[in-house]
Amino acid sequence: MVLVPSQAAFRNTAEGGSQAVQALNRAYVTALQSAGLIPLLLPPRSPLPKDLSFVDGLLLPGGPDIDPLRYGQDLDPATDPDQESDQLEFALLDWALQAGVPVLAICRGLQVLNVALGGSLFQDLPRHSPPAHPDEPVARDVPVHRLTVEESSRLGRIVGAKTISVNSVHHQGIDELARGLVATGWAHDGLIEAVEARGDTFLLGVQYHPEELVDRDPAARAIFVAFAKACRERRSRPPGEVAESELVDSRPAELSAG
Repeated sequence: MVLVPSQAAFRNTAEGGSQAVQALNRAYVTALQSAGLIPLLLPPRSPLPKDLSFVDGLLLPGGPDIDPLRYGQDLDPATDPDQESDQLEFALLDWALQAGVPVLAICRGLQVLNVALGGSLFQDLPRHSPPAHPDEPVARDVPVHRLTVEESSRLGRIVGAKTISVNSVHHQGIDELARGLVATGWAHDGLIEAVEARGDTFLLGVQYHPEELVDRDPAARAIFVAFAKACRERRSRPPGEVAESELVDSRPAELSAG
């Protein structure tokens, strides 16, 4: 069982109006199911269940912006934060880090991971690094640039390549990398687009959207297969058993340095 936070959204109705819903792109569900995992969606405003021993992993999906106050910046006009999602997702990540549960963080999820561990973000990437063709529409399921991958990293071993083609649907990204994370994938302009934890912990974050590519791209599919393997290994352990090497210090650097 994999926990996945959903997010508030609006759906058009037959009457021409809109209806508030809790939503998650179906691609995430399909990708998890294709790897043999069962997703359990949790909406914002939900208190964390007291007993999460039945959970084998956490997937943090893409979505809206993070409140920049969480990384010490003022709100940029281009930033549209979702504080309800922040509250739920940072709490889920804190639980997962303490419990040693495998974490796969995608797009916003990578940004949540970086901020939670003390890093910061570029609030508006197009201003930091203008795109070559800013007016061209970007499809979610079409690779648009190459990602350079550190071969010796967990991601490198998973995808088995020095470079992979990835899609790109984001306007924020990592500025200062958090303590406890290692950069393992870079776009052509140097932007960090993949991170992971040191050691044995399955804690992997990617800025792109592999869930949109699993049906045609072996590298994208391999990420979910590896995540599923880590979740199954977690499930096979006695309840409450967590290896010390799987714990990640979730305190920002300035709080944990002393």
